Amino acid sequence: MPEINKREMSTDFIEMLVLIHRKFYRGMQASIPLNQFAVLMVLRVEEPASPQFIGNILHISKQQMTSITEKLCDAGFITRKTDPSDRRRLLLSLTDEGNRVLDDQNDIVRKKFLDSLKGLTEEEQAELASSIAMVSHYIGKMHGAAESE
Repeated sequence: MPEINKREMSTDFIEMLVLIHRKFYRGMQASIPLNQFAVLMVLRVEEPASPQFIGNILHISKQQMTSITEKLCDAGFITRKTDPSDRRRLLLSLTDEGNRVLDDQNDIVRKKFLDSLKGLTEEEQAELASSIAMVSHYIGKMHGAAESE
């Protein structure tokens, strides 16, 4: 088997992420600022989560997280509750309205994606579907390996 250039592969991966962002997310009119949207996205995957945990993932300072949390709570997108296992710690969760904001944005991206498929043949669409499934599988596998280290 030929040697794999891992540095080149990582560069290709980053370029793919940038391309996805440019084609499907750039210019999107989010109903809330990007940093607030990012917090909602983390909560969708990691709910419930502490502000510190979210801040670490997104590289947001404690002060910024406090401000973002306040705004999201005031808007009704998240709730704050005391962690039952540690009363000094807060846990954040999405509300139905917070989920709606994320669903609305996902619908916009999904529509852009589906419209973009019109430029591909049926065979290319099938190949893309297979490739997406494969990349998702391997990313999930990589993530699991990184957590166990």
